[in-house]
Parts: sequence; structure tokens; C-alpha cells
Amino acid sequence: MRKWTRSLIKFVAIAATMLFAVSAGAADYPNKPINVIVPWGAGGDSDLTTRVWADAMEKELGVPVVVINKAGGGGVIGTTHVVNSKPDGYTLINAGLSNVLVTPNFSKITYDFNSFTPIVKFTAVPIGIIVKEDSPYNTFDDFIAAAKKEKITMGSWGAASSGTILAKIIADQAGFMPRFVHANTTANSMVSVVGGHIDSAISFPPAFGPHVKSGRAKALVINSKMDAFPGVPTFADYGIKGSFEGWSGIFAPKGVPEEVVNRLVEATKKIMQDPKVLKAYANMGALVDLRYGDDWVKDLMETYDIMKDAAAKMKAEKK
Repeated sequence: MRKWTRSLIKFVAIAATMLFAVSAGAADYPNKPINVIVPWGAGGDSDLTTRVWADAMEKELGVPVVVINKAGGGGVIGTTHVVNSKPDGYTLINAGLSNVLVTPNFSKITYDFNSFTPIVKFTAVPIGIIVKEDSPYNTFDDFIAAAKKEKITMGSWGAASSGTILAKIIADQAGFMPRFVHANTTANSMVSVVGGHIDSAISFPPAFGPHVKSGRAKALVINSKMDAFPGVPTFADYGIKGSFEGWSGIFAPKGVPEEVVNRLVEATKKIMQDPKVLKAYANMGALVDLRYGDDWVKDLMETYDIMKDAAAKMKAEKK
């Protein structure tokens, strides 16, 4: 009996020590470098928006916030790495429409939405269809008419990526279907467009903005009107229903301490008031859209369910 009692006391003591260590670690978070995995190559919209956030957070938190590009598998390799990491707040993932809402529903992978702790969203980026400046397609109507007669190539960033899925939804409503050419990033797709290797690309302002502003490419249509691209019509102008935008934010592995979440949210709220940060996002064509907390997570779960239904519908249509 005494032996059993001593064992129980020892177990309780060990458990209490571990609990205290976890709590203490979270209380003084962060006290070492934070790694933020971008599951895409360098230069794309996710990479660019995350680097602005990370640079500002490094100054606010007082520790290095290191952005690491871990591309491959349409975002799956880098995202899976974070899912399998220790939930202590020192390994985070750049979360977006593709890797946390679309891919889990359209691909057979080992994680889903419940594998994460959502932390914060900082930008939204409206999707657009872009062609080379000397393309024969001067309007989206021109593009649609041609695409109905022949297969037009369209750059995207993975067969199960948000770009490809949204492009298919848009094309289906417009009555055509392009031949997709996949690259690692939206930036690489835009290089192929301006180089004349593909006819078009589905892309976001951080990737296509510099090419459009320099005169190397032109935007035919975009999800929402933007001052940076005056005169470009929206999908709604062509009778296409739905909202087509990407977003950039930060998730952690499931189980990260609440203190860590709160620290990152509060720090993000501060940096998103910095004129330098706001200007950096404006210059790349990203719209500041700060969201966090239960209401945001609820919206994410609703979108996740919409994607799940869309995936089931596409699967049924293939049978």
C-alpha cells in the first residue's frame, strides 16, 4: 500500500513539474527564434505577405522570426512538416486558402482543418486572370470566346491548389475549361506569361502587380475593384457568381498554448497599425484584413465545409 502511495505521489509530482514547465514556457514566450514555414517557393504572394509580417513581428517580439520556404506537393510538404511539429509556438505555418481549406478536401493527405490552431489572418488578395501585354485578348469576353474554340493554357500552382479550383469554378460558369500548367508559385506562373510560354495565369496582385504596372502584362478581370488597377472589371461584372480571393495568415499545430496564441495576436494587432507595414502591403496589392478569434474560425470552418461539398460534387461528376 505504501509502495503504491509513493508511486502515486511520484507520478503526481512529475505531472505537476511538466505542467509547470509548459506553463512557464508559454508565459515567457517567445524566448528563442520562431520559424515560419511558407509551403511555397520564394516570390509568390504567400511568401511576400508573410515576410512583411515576419520582419515587423521580429521587431515587436524581440526574437528572430525566420521565414523558411519549404515547397513541394502543392503546399503539402511544408504544411505537413508544421502539423507534425511540437505545438510550442516556435514552428508556425503560413496558412491560406490553398493549404488549409482546399487541399485537405481535394487531395488525399494526412491532415485536415482540425490539425491546426488558427492564430491570425493579416491580408486578403483578390484573384485575377492575367495575360501578356501583347496578347490578342484585350477583354475577358475576348478570352472567353477564344477559350470556347480552343484550349487556352492557364498557369496555376498545383492541381489541387486554390488557384486551380477557383479557376475551374470561374471557367465552368463562363462556359470554357483551360489547360492548366502548374508551377511552384504564382510568381513562376507570371514569368511564364510574360515570357510567352503560356496564354494566361490565375494569379494574385503581389505576383502579377509588378508585371502589370511595368507594362509587361495586363489584367483582364479581378475579384474586386482595386485602386492599384483602375478600370479592371470584376468577375461579377461578367455575371460570374462567388467570391474569389486568397488570404494570408498564420496557423500553429493543434494544441499550442493559449498564451502563445494571445501573444501572437496582440503583437500582430500592433504591427498592423504601423504605416510602414500598411504601405508595404499596399505596394504589393495586398488588402489588409486583420481577423482572429472565434468568429473568424467559425467563418473558416464554414468555408472548409463549402470546399468539402465542392470536392464531393466534383468526385461524383467524375463517376
